[in-house]
Amino acid sequence: MAGRRYQKLSDHYIETVSDFIERGDPAVIVWDKEVKGLQVRCGSQKITWTFVVEYRRGKKRGMVFKRLGFFPVMTVKEARRAAKIEAGRAAAGRIEPGRRQAIKVADAVKNYLATLSGGWARVAASLARLYILPELGGMTLAELANAPALVRDWHSEIKSATSADHAARILSATYKHAAKLNRSLPPHNPCSAVNYHPLVRSQKALAFKDFPKWRAAWDGIDDQSRKAYAMIALLSGMRSGELARLKWSDVLPRERCFVIRESKSGDDIRVPLSLPMVRELKRARDAAVAAGQGSAYVFPGRYAGSHIAKFSADGLPAYGMMLRRTYRTICAELGIDELRTHMLMGHKPQGISAGYLAKLILSSGRAMRADQRRISADIVHRLGVAL
Repeated sequence: MAGRRYQKLSDHYIETVSDFIERGDPAVIVWDKEVKGLQVRCGSQKITWTFVVEYRRGKKRGMVFKRLGFFPVMTVKEARRAAKIEAGRAAAGRIEPGRRQAIKVADAVKNYLATLSGGWARVAASLARLYILPELGGMTLAELANAPALVRDWHSEIKSATSADHAARILSATYKHAAKLNRSLPPHNPCSAVNYHPLVRSQKALAFKDFPKWRAAWDGIDDQSRKAYAMIALLSGMRSGELARLKWSDVLPRERCFVIRESKSGDDIRVPLSLPMVRELKRARDAAVAAGQGSAYVFPGRYAGSHIAKFSADGLPAYGMMLRRTYRTICAELGIDELRTHMLMGHKPQGISAGYLAKLILSSGRAMRADQRRISADIVHRLGVAL
């Protein structure tokens, strides 16, 4: 091409050219005769190797402009080898996107979150907003994949071990999702250097001997709505967050159940009602009427349109997942069928399709209601309270 300066490059030639360049002089660009597209830019401060080649994809034309390294750290021989690798990628159509085309982490996270559903979608969106986007959202996926140490340090600086691990898993899943559509991304996952914390699941539950202690603490709760919430959590074994989002429109007296929408498993959970649970729902309704609240939530929060939160603030010796494990223990104590226990608690048994599980729940409806009555009666007896 006219105007270009071509030369069979050597280390000695480049050193000679750089010796004649003084501060303030324009840079000298020389193209290599041996490897097409390889150029060296000799400036007063540094000498840079670059690979430049044009390509065509259908009707669209573009250009690869890749910085390979700096002389003398990268010699002529090494620069030619690196340029040939880039030329092979270009010939095979594996073009790395430029800065304007490269997808940002923030956009990739948004695309990944759109594929999720249920309660996990809300949790993932919250974790991304709190931890991923502020620190990493402005980077491209390619930059992130080439900076595993940065991702490792980002993970280690998050104070909550659980949040840190979940955020890293979301970031890893985001990269895998983006890589399915973008073959030019580096093959290494950006979370490859993350040291995940060992997963230790708590097995704490309310001991049978501590039921009177729990009942005494429950009696001391002044807020009737929170009181009803705590008791239904124990009687139903539902996850605390899912129960907190229960709406009156999902309480179905004629069908003798309430429905947990968008559960962790991704399915709706139909929870059979027992008489003690109905009485606690009445407690929550009367509390809302007395307070003049018209909330759509069964257990409204302090602010309009919100639901109950901070479940451990009532001084109870057991709450949240401890009550769920207590419910599971009661089921085992009563000898309730394992599969029906899974269905009552909203688990998704492995190896059973969603369609078959739905039919199984419908056909077992009478037995599940009977089981729920037995569980509630046992819990009420252990609490020593008339409901």
